[in-house]
Amino acid sequence: MTETPTAIYLNWIKTHGGQFKKIEFNQGCVYTTDTVQEKENFASVPFKLCITEHVARKELPNLTEFSGRIVLSLFLLLQKRLGEKSFYWPYINILPKTIKTPLFFDEHDLKFIENTNLESATRDRKAALYKDYTKLLEHLPEGVDKNDVKWEDFLWCYCVFSSRSFPYQLIDPSSTEVSEVLFPLVDALNHKPNTKITWSRNGDVETGSLSFVAGQVFQTGDEIFNNYGPKSNEELLLGYGFCFE
Repeated sequence: MTETPTAIYLNWIKTHGGQFKKIEFNQGCVYTTDTVQEKENFASVPFKLCITEHVARKELPNLTEFSGRIVLSLFLLLQKRLGEKSFYWPYINILPKTIKTPLFFDEHDLKFIENTNLESATRDRKAALYKDYTKLLEHLPEGVDKNDVKWEDFLWCYCVFSSRSFPYQLIDPSSTEVSEVLFPLVDALNHKPNTKITWSRNGDVETGSLSFVAGQVFQTGDEIFNNYGPKSNEELLLGYGFCFE
């Protein structure tokens, strides 16, 4: 029987030193399979599985004039194009195919946020992003055809980072850079305000890992949530693609 993308992804994490227990993954959510006690470490992911700006800039050294988010988005797009040849493919292959931020809204959808701060922020961000994208097409690595770097694909990659990334300081607390990182597994938990959960860092930049430690008891069958901190509905919708009623 052919393994599912989720099974391949979880095996990839385990093969490279990641650990998780008492949890299962179902339709984009994480549920407990047994009681998770307060202060229990139920998942950890090694830093070497992360997509960081350092990794992206090493692969794309000529893009020094572009922001970290732009370089990371192109790196992710190129890795996605590699398919199974990419080290990160098991992770990339389970990312959501659509991310419903307003950056993907058409004019009909934008009517629902007309005359709000969110509408103006959406239009401004999308215009600035498209300007960066067109400039980026003139600085692609040798051998990459600009016709293979589609706007819709680039926008999707950009929204992967806006909706899933964590601060690089989780890997290197001494870093003063404003930089982002994609954490496989760590980004699998949905957001719920006031959830009691701790991100625990261990080891050094090269060999360390990040763990989830429960700040409360989760009963069998409960969905386990992460806590992104206080965010407005505008910020949630524009960056993450969801908001609260």
